[in-house]
Amino acid sequence: MIAKLEQFYNKNQFIIYDSKTVIFQSYASTIAKIDKTKRTLTLYADWDYSNTTRKHLYLFLNDYAIFINNIMDELNYTSNKRAYIQKLIDNKTIKYINK
Repeated sequence: MIAKLEQFYNKNQFIIYDSKTVIFQSYASTIAKIDKTKRTLTLYADWDYSNTTRKHLYLFLNDYAIFINNIMDELNYTSNKRAYIQKLIDNKTIKYINK
């Protein structure tokens, strides 16, 4: 399957997708990947790089929430999104790749 590339919220951020996955990339770093068939989210080491990166990550997650409803239902209602995501990483609800 050929992947497609689209510019995201600014010139240095991209969405790369095909029929099975959607990837959010900021500059040269992969931030997040959603597996549409398994309905899973994987975050990468730079997901928490800056407030701006997290802001765009939340926008990405919201845009593709249909594939990860189990995560988004509570994320949209929590006052500390960063802590909530970290808890999901710690509980292994969200896969985390530290590279």
